[in-house]
Amino acid sequence: MIAENERLKLGAHNLLFNCANLSTHDKLLIVSEDPSLGWYSKNIAGFIANQAKSLGITTTILEVDAPNNDSKKDLNRLIDTFDCVIFFARIGDQQRFKAQKSETKRVMAYVRDENSLASAFGCVPQQALVSLKEAIDLIFLHANEVKITCPLGTNLSGEYKMENKNLIYDVGVTRFPLAVPAPVNANALNGRVALSKYLTPTGSKVYKPTSVAINKIVYSNLRNGRISGFEGDQEVIKTIENHYSSVSRKFNIDKDFVHSWHAGIHPGIQYDKTIAEDPDRWSNTMFASPKYCHFHTCGNYAPGEICWMVGNPTIIIDGKALWEDGVMRNENFPETFDCIKSWKALNKLFK
Repeated sequence: MIAENERLKLGAHNLLFNCANLSTHDKLLIVSEDPSLGWYSKNIAGFIANQAKSLGITTTILEVDAPNNDSKKDLNRLIDTFDCVIFFARIGDQQRFKAQKSETKRVMAYVRDENSLASAFGCVPQQALVSLKEAIDLIFLHANEVKITCPLGTNLSGEYKMENKNLIYDVGVTRFPLAVPAPVNANALNGRVALSKYLTPTGSKVYKPTSVAINKIVYSNLRNGRISGFEGDQEVIKTIENHYSSVSRKFNIDKDFVHSWHAGIHPGIQYDKTIAEDPDRWSNTMFASPKYCHFHTCGNYAPGEICWMVGNPTIIIDGKALWEDGVMRNENFPETFDCIKSWKALNKLFK
């Protein structure tokens, strides 16, 4: 068994070299969110900085506060003076679907602390996860029909013709670890989605309240990727509708638009806190898990502003399940099966 310190170094190497592709002559900026906000530990940025410096990489740490809707206005000028920036901060996730004009490589880190970095979540080689993502993207690109269900009653289906199967909404930053495939266009989907637990933000813009509790299951009806109404407890529906109206008014966006969706591909993610403590942090962390399929809603752009987290999804592509009750069935498709076989770390991860 690899000692904890060695696993930390392995995770750091995975981030700095497998993911960020840094060289000793590079200048690195690490943006670190105030640890008192509860998202990132006080040690993770410092550890990565020390590892980078020990390898000859000129490294600077900048501590930032919670994100706001102008978070990067002044920061971008500083970022442009570095070869790479690694975000241990939520501001790295804002505007992630926009093309970056700067030549500075941007890396958004989802490892929250040293335990996460040293776990399978941080140590599976980034190249292996890129290969898996590309395999799944290829499956969706050639899909004709997709069906999504869950134990709570989600039942969606859609035929993906050439004009609506595009996977063009991938992010403009590099994610570490890479834990989701490209979002799939939702405009072909019809049926209903079971909403439970919480509505949460997508990490794009900042608004309050950030999350809304769903105390009883409510069903959102979709018609060609648009919300056509809700079914269920009327008090819960009223709360949901008020939230959608508030967010859509604040940003002048289409409240009924469901833009896209994707499910997690990294079973190494762990979450040891209660959901109620911070629903936003929970969904922002657990989107990486195959146990959740999440939808980008409220706004006709990726990622929208309100997220649906659908637990234990079954996703059937042309009659075969790639996710089944929250477990990936990579063996059902030659693209993913061959990928898993070719990477020892992936084979171990999915066992």
